[in-house]
Amino acid sequence: MGDTGPCGPCSEIFYDHGPGAGKIADPFQGIVAGEDRFVEIWNLVFMQFYESAPGVLQPLPKPSVDTGSGLERVVAALQGTNNNYNTDLFRPLIETACKISGADYVTDQNILSTNPKINEVTSALRVLADHSRAAGFLIADGALPSNEGRGYVLRRIMRRAIRYGRKLSDNSILPAMADSLVQSMGGTYKELQTRREHILKTIREEESRFLQTLDQGTEILSQEIQKIRSKGQKEIAGDVVFKLYDTYGFPADLTQLIAAEQGLTIDEKNFDLELDRAREKSKASWKGAGTDQVQTQMIKWVQDISGKVPATEFTGYEHVSDKTVVSALSSESASVDSLNEGDMGFIITPKTCFYAESGGQVGDIGHFTSTNATGEVLNCFKQKDYHIHHVLVKRGTLKKNEPVELVVHNQDRRNTAANHSATHLLHAALRKVLGTHVSQAGSLVDATRLRFDFTHSQPVTPAQMREIETLVNSEISKANQVKTELMAPETAIKAGAMALFGEKYGDTVRVLTMGDFSVELCGGTHVSNTSQIRMVKVVSETGVSSGVRRIEAVAGDRAVDFAFHALQEDQLARSTMGLTNPWTSFLQKEPETTLQQWVESKREEIKNLEKEIRKAKSGAIDTAGLAASAMDVNIGGQGAKLVIADLSIDDREVLSQTMDQIKAALKSGVVVCIGDGSADNYPLLIGVTSDLTSKIKAGQILKDLTAALGGKGGGRPEFAQGALTKKDPAAVRSFFSKN
Repeated sequence: MGDTGPCGPCSEIFYDHGPGAGKIADPFQGIVAGEDRFVEIWNLVFMQFYESAPGVLQPLPKPSVDTGSGLERVVAALQGTNNNYNTDLFRPLIETACKISGADYVTDQNILSTNPKINEVTSALRVLADHSRAAGFLIADGALPSNEGRGYVLRRIMRRAIRYGRKLSDNSILPAMADSLVQSMGGTYKELQTRREHILKTIREEESRFLQTLDQGTEILSQEIQKIRSKGQKEIAGDVVFKLYDTYGFPADLTQLIAAEQGLTIDEKNFDLELDRAREKSKASWKGAGTDQVQTQMIKWVQDISGKVPATEFTGYEHVSDKTVVSALSSESASVDSLNEGDMGFIITPKTCFYAESGGQVGDIGHFTSTNATGEVLNCFKQKDYHIHHVLVKRGTLKKNEPVELVVHNQDRRNTAANHSATHLLHAALRKVLGTHVSQAGSLVDATRLRFDFTHSQPVTPAQMREIETLVNSEISKANQVKTELMAPETAIKAGAMALFGEKYGDTVRVLTMGDFSVELCGGTHVSNTSQIRMVKVVSETGVSSGVRRIEAVAGDRAVDFAFHALQEDQLARSTMGLTNPWTSFLQKEPETTLQQWVESKREEIKNLEKEIRKAKSGAIDTAGLAASAMDVNIGGQGAKLVIADLSIDDREVLSQTMDQIKAALKSGVVVCIGDGSADNYPLLIGVTSDLTSKIKAGQILKDLTAALGGKGGGRPEFAQGALTKKDPAAVRSFFSKN
């Protein structure tokens, strides 16, 4: 699997599909020749050694056999076909695509090899079958389309399938194929059935989004291909590929695929250069300089001590202090034997009470005391089986192999535990209120707050959020003991514990239970009783990406402080506004007038007053007098009356109303209104009466005027608006006199 790791000899099992699948009877020669008669269906690796460095083999303490067969290849052998797509694993999906598109699925190799168009259709159907199955299972397992990680893999799979579907038909194909997957495989893979609606909704939304991108990108790419061919070239430039990717969201691999179909290539080297430049720009303001070097040092250091220094035992579930010894020591750049006063570095100990950052929970902070030194523990994180403490020596010299006492900052630990336990209750409440399609898509827990990302395709309504908060706080008030048990992962999941997609679990897992409300696998630190959480208050709910929402909340001391602060503000605001409901009214009912109702009523009052003020300002201007002062001009060969109104008004709505009044008084002509503004931004509005718009365009006048005097803007034939860089009515009159 890599340069280092478990390894051993292997045995591969091949199945002979017979002479019809290949002419060469000798399996070795047939495989070398690339024939499909002999197909590997099983592989067994006899795990015997651990390769710590290239060529350095150490016997494994527990040798084993890593065995795996290919389901599709075994089914193909059992069903008498040497093509996976002709088995009943894929045929239901292909038949669904054929029914929607009207395409025929041709499997005769002689026809496929001699008819490119038929071969293209069969290939598209097979891609759709494979990709719809992959997408369905990935979404069922908690993945969602995104621009990074497994979400990016899913998005690429889906978008490639959508593109092949569009080649077969303008009708939507992928969601129906995913539904066919649920029907054909949901009996064995129950998660497909339980998450059917979520799978179909996710695919429909991604398909709808990408079809817009696909149509736009394909049109631009087609134009580029025509240009290339007209020049006799065979390669699409890297900057064009990058522009399609960066500006229009058109994947580079899709551009490459379309280019290949047209007998062209893409300039991958220059595309990569453009991509690197973009990444460098995005990193320009990043302040993590040196972090990569430190990380490299950590990896090398841990590799060097692995097997020589005992793995770290975590005691933090029971303790917040530990007396132990410094078994390994490193600065931020090299392995050392000591750290002096003012130095920052890393230590490993045989046991520790410090939780190492993982599972969304931050590492503990605290302090240490050794025989000759004291200092701070700034963070704790994991590398392999070691807890690594990031330390700052405040006094003395910290030495390797000397005794050390580690002490966790207890208040931070308690607050972090409250937030982490609250996250579990929040997860359970979300599933009860929004549906079982909700699953964790990321989290962050520290001493100040919790952040929880979850799969859901629309904003949580205020009513739903109130129900969620009520459920969580109700569970907190029950003062249930928080129980932890160690058991096998399979046993835990059968017992109803929620496991997270993408998490790696060992032979035993820690199962956290809070009453009958929440059961999850979790290695983090938690409260011992739900009452210790005190309360939870959600402070924000936003969208993170397609199909993923984010809740931020506070629990414990922070939640109480937040609630009291909000209550004091509410009381002060009510007192200021004169909404003095007696406090006892809250015991029986909601207040007669809420703050929101009061604010909305005042907003409406302000809006009406602003309208009256604009009306008054507009009415105070002698629009009839301005119309009477119109000058005769020639605009683009057309004679017309022109009014230039220099107004001490900065409100564009009032300027627009005034311009309409001048036009009405003028009856036929052009009106230019210049308002007050700030440096380089003076409002400019131009109106043309309807009888002249066929010959005189307001938008063109504004374009010519701003080009000559400085400014910008645009508009329609009858109305245009923009801004001048300086207010100079005389220059405007001169412009029209010259033209």
